[in-house]
Order: sequence, then structure tokens, then C-alpha cells
Amino acid sequence: METLAQFALSIGLAYLLLEFYCLPNSWLEAIQQSKFAAGGLYFRALLITVLFAGISMLFVSALGPLLAAIAALFIASVLIAGVSAYLPDRSRYYLGQQLAQLAVLLLLVLELSQAWPLVSVLFEQAMQAKVLVIIFAYLLIWGPCSKVLGLILQRWSPLTEQPKQNLPMAGQAIGMVERSLVLTCVLLNQFAAIGFIVTAKSIFRFGDLKDHSDRKLTEYVMLGTLLSVAASVFIGLAAHALYHAL
Repeated sequence: METLAQFALSIGLAYLLLEFYCLPNSWLEAIQQSKFAAGGLYFRALLITVLFAGISMLFVSALGPLLAAIAALFIASVLIAGVSAYLPDRSRYYLGQQLAQLAVLLLLVLELSQAWPLVSVLFEQAMQAKVLVIIFAYLLIWGPCSKVLGLILQRWSPLTEQPKQNLPMAGQAIGMVERSLVLTCVLLNQFAAIGFIVTAKSIFRFGDLKDHSDRKLTEYVMLGTLLSVAASVFIGLAAHALYHAL
């Protein structure tokens, strides 16, 4: 297990250093513009493959499987980056590209290490009730909680349409991040940190609210913040209690 972890982490660390700190921006820009015709696409795949081969030789002695893994990695790296260049320049697609590349690296590590039985063990541990409780709590405070809070606050909303100077869906995103932080603090028994989160948000909102003479807007923001925090705290307390009861 320790050797496998060292192997996987070494590969992951090498990829992150190469992808985010070493590759020239000109290569990445050329890939976006020229797609599969960009030379940087193949140089990038070659560097990833060379790093993978160099690290793998420290952990794997079988030459045949290693050569097959190297060939598969080069082809997969070219296809992932090339296909991603056709997708819109959005965070979800970029994140998907990186996850796909890391998934290929992880699968090759498992194949070279012949550690597939360990995957079933980890899957069984991930499906334990305690882990599912935590996953359920986070999923609950994102989509369902946003929907319910939106319906509750709808009757008090002082705005008939979103102001042009506001970012689209910014309020919903801020609320999801806020509830995630609060839930994490509750699960870790760090209740004092919740005060810092609410205070930080209040400071940033103060500059916006003090310029408005409409008292309804101030009360609406305060109500939304308190409801969001309260929901996160209650869900966190319930998840914490259920986690330790199982």
C-alpha cells in the first residue's frame, strides 16, 4: 500500500509540476488555436510520457507492460488535450480535461502495480455509512438548500430583476461556498470559525448596503445570510451526530 501510494503521488506531483509550472504558455495557446495541428500538443504529451516512464522505472521492473503503458499514455494525452481544445473555454471543461488526464495516469499506475484488488477494498470503505453521511450532507446544502432558500426568500425579495452590475448567479455561488465552509466547520467542531465567515461576508456586503437607502434590501440580505448559516449549522449538527452514531 505504501509503495503504491508513493508511486501514484510521485506521478501526480510530476504531472502537476509539468502542467502548471513548466509548460510554456505558447504551447497551451497554440493547442487552443491549432488543435491537433499544434506541435505543442505532441511535445506536451511526450514530456508527460517521459516523466511517467522515468518514475515508473523506479517502481516497475517488467519492461513489456511499461512499454505498453507508455504508448497508451502518449496517445491518451494527445487525444485528451486535442479534444478539449474544441470545447468552450470554461472551467467545467478544463476541470474535466485535468481529471481525465489524472484518471489515465492513475489507471496506468494501478495496472503496472497490479493493485486492482485494492480498488475494491477502497470502494467498500468509501461506501461505508459514515462516508455516505458526509457526502449526503454536502449535496444537501448545495442544490436542495439553494432551491429551498430561494423559494423562502422569494416573497421578501426587493429586486424584480438582477442589476446589470451584478455577476450572473453570483449570489447563488456565494451562498453555496458559504454553506460549504459552515458545514465543514461544524463537522470539524470549529464553531468559532463560523463567526469569522459571517463577519467576513458582512464586511464585504457593508460597502454595498450602506449606499442603498432601501432598508428592505439590507433586511433581505441579512435574512438570507442567517437562513443560509442556520440551515448549514443544523444539517451539520445532524450529520455530525449521525456520523458518530453509526
